[in-house]
Amino acid sequence: MTQHIIIIGFKSAGKSSIGKILAKRLEYEFLDLDDEIIQWHEQKTGEKMTCRSMMKKYGDDYFRNLEHKVFGKMLATDRPKVLAVGGGTPMMNANRNIMKQHTVIHIDVPKEIIFERIMINGKPAFFPDDRSPFQAFHELWEERDPVFKKIASVTVENTGSVQDAVKRILSRLPIQLKMT
Repeated sequence: MTQHIIIIGFKSAGKSSIGKILAKRLEYEFLDLDDEIIQWHEQKTGEKMTCRSMMKKYGDDYFRNLEHKVFGKMLATDRPKVLAVGGGTPMMNANRNIMKQHTVIHIDVPKEIIFERIMINGKPAFFPDDRSPFQAFHELWEERDPVFKKIASVTVENTGSVQDAVKRILSRLPIQLKMT
């Protein structure tokens, strides 16, 4: 089985930015799960919509099931890839079981910074409507952060430049991944 590098972390942690550079440095293909979900949904339904719009229109269960299906398809390849996944992807037990077979990089950012970055685009669809944005964020942080830390092979803080974060990841990757 091909071992991939899966990048996890909260929304707006820099997973895609870091993943693109990391993939280039390793000469791996880079894929973003959200982009793949959007493409798959459009091919199957003819609707071009964002992940946020899908969640609002079809609900969390529809989106998470689609996410799981597309995630599995992305990993079904003989060529190693760097995959950036959504912040909620590791919360599904089936996805965590899949991730255990790969190298998981957790991109960590202080929660105050993440909250500010998220709110730049307004309240996300995965924040419940019956709570304030900060309360919803805090609850999600408390639920997700321990899971991210538990399943990560490597945790790297992204508080400086993206290039610095990539250098820290490269210095901590198993040697066989650097030589693929």
